[in-house]
Amino acid sequence: MSGRTARAVLYDLLFLVLFVHAALWVKQLYCAFGVASSPPKGDWFFLREVARSFIDGDWRTLYSDRELPSGIYFFRYPPVVLYLITPLAVIPPMIAYALVCAAQLAATAAALTLLFRFQKPRDTRLIVAGVFGSAALCHVIVSGQNSALMALAIAAAGLCWSSGRNVLAGACIGLLVCKPNWLPVFGVFVLWRGGLRAGAATVLVAVTLALSTLPLGIGVWRDFLTVTSRTGEIAAGYAAYKEITLLASLKSIIGWGVLTKVIWGLCLAGLSALGIRTISDARSIGRSLALITLLAVVINPYASYYDGLVLMVPATLWFTHRSEYLSRHWWSIAIWIAAYWFWDMAAFYYVDFVPGIGQPRVSAAGILLVGWFISEALARTPERSEQAVCDRAVHGSSSGPLSIQIAPFDGPIDALPTRSM
Repeated sequence: MSGRTARAVLYDLLFLVLFVHAALWVKQLYCAFGVASSPPKGDWFFLREVARSFIDGDWRTLYSDRELPSGIYFFRYPPVVLYLITPLAVIPPMIAYALVCAAQLAATAAALTLLFRFQKPRDTRLIVAGVFGSAALCHVIVSGQNSALMALAIAAAGLCWSSGRNVLAGACIGLLVCKPNWLPVFGVFVLWRGGLRAGAATVLVAVTLALSTLPLGIGVWRDFLTVTSRTGEIAAGYAAYKEITLLASLKSIIGWGVLTKVIWGLCLAGLSALGIRTISDARSIGRSLALITLLAVVINPYASYYDGLVLMVPATLWFTHRSEYLSRHWWSIAIWIAAYWFWDMAAFYYVDFVPGIGQPRVSAAGILLVGWFISEALARTPERSEQAVCDRAVHGSSSGPLSIQIAPFDGPIDALPTRSM
């Protein structure tokens, strides 16, 4: 068997393994619409209940704790989201759930389409299978969350940056005001990449959306800020493995105390400094966007397991920009991605098939994503590596100014220079 044939077989097996996992959410949809008489009462159903209170004029209870058969829920979105979820309250539950699932599947497909326009990938099927077979997408479908829409906004902003439309990119980032804890990192990057005009576009979109809620009164915003201040208290009631941030990992290992806050603060500063230093170097907008998205997840004070779907952005850009990595760096990132992918699947779905294994006590996701971020930040391009070799050859070694050192090329095969005859 030739090397090319062996690689093709390996790709086919990997595609099959990834694709088979999509049966998880396909089965969920089949049960919901083909077997059950009513859809599952997950996060989407809670949002529907909030929307019903909004339409009924019971605004004082919008941000109150709600106890449903599946647990206690808290509405922690800014008031502008009330407009977006209103349709859920005026249509039958089964149709509402179908609308949520269809919107997330369409947003996922649209985000991948935009990401593929950065740089045409050689094999789109592996990325499609990896995303649609991931636990993250299954989380979103089962719970009825909106992380795919967030990934779509980030992908759209990145594509605008790559084509020089910085103001439009800033406007796309402004849409993240619907999940304001994601806005700071991307907002700073807007200013860094697009300048004041792009930053003004972000602020304008965010402010416009906020001002649209003026008819609701200041009391709704006061209630939103009150529930936001309870983030630590609310998060304490969640299982640690259901969050994917560095903070969650630290809390699951050493608890929530002064030591955790100090370590988290130091890591926050260190990772941010590394990110700033890295994007200051010459690298493509695709790789910069991948790095910033990872940073936004890692240093976030709160990011749930279903928010992991936004990682389709850095994962896709890593795969499609393979020629911009040294081979060993590209494969090291592959290991981190695979570790997170299988951790997510194992923690939520594989355990159901293994008797006697309970929920994980440690949130490994945050640690894995920190490793992914650092690997991405330190990954050099083949061009920079070649330049370093040339510099050593020109300047020579200690044996004399004319000595030439030969170093092996460590980049991917498709990055090697070619000649036309």
